[in-house]
Parts: sequence; structure tokens; C-alpha cells
Amino acid sequence: MKNINTIPSHFLQKMYLFILWLISKKELHGYEMIKMLRKEGMKTANASRLYPLLNKMHNEGLIFQKEKRQGKRVRKIYALTAEGRKKLQEGKKMFPRIIRQFLKEMIG
Repeated sequence: MKNINTIPSHFLQKMYLFILWLISKKELHGYEMIKMLRKEGMKTANASRLYPLLNKMHNEGLIFQKEKRQGKRVRKIYALTAEGRKKLQEGKKMFPRIIRQFLKEMIG
């Protein structure tokens, strides 16, 4: 995997938006996200790709972590911060109306 700092910024922005959107729907832990993505056909979803991104987003104040005990395990659950919600709203501007219309028609 490439160092996260060498990933093109436009791609990273869209990944940020996707993860922010995903977490906005339900607070999740990392492995839960990986399982969900793989189930949906994203075979390349793995810990070495996701966790560096989550750490970077955490350091930038877009998400926060809270610990939750699940049996004997303590998991880091990710949730959006106010800044993360703001970034998600601003991200809608990255997709012109025609792209949104295309996606809407393709999906539903």
C-alpha cells in the first residue's frame, strides 16, 4: 500500500467523504467497516488501507473514537465530530448536479 501522504488529494477527499458518510449512518468500529465493505463487493477493503485513513481523519478532528467493551474485547468505535459533519455537508459540492443525477439513476 502507498503511504497515505502519497495518495492523490482528490481521491483522498472522496474517500474521506465516503467514510464520513458511512460513519454518519451508524457509529462503527474499523473491522465492522471492513466486513461491511467486503460484503458489498469491495474486496480490497482491509486494515492496512482503512486504519491509516481513520487515524488521519481522527488527527484532523473529523472523527472521534470512543471505547466500547464487547465481551472481553474493547473496541474503538468511530463517530463524527461537528467538524466531520461540516466536511460531509461541504463535500456535496464536489459532485456536480449532473453526477448526482447520474448516480441516483444508476442506483435507484
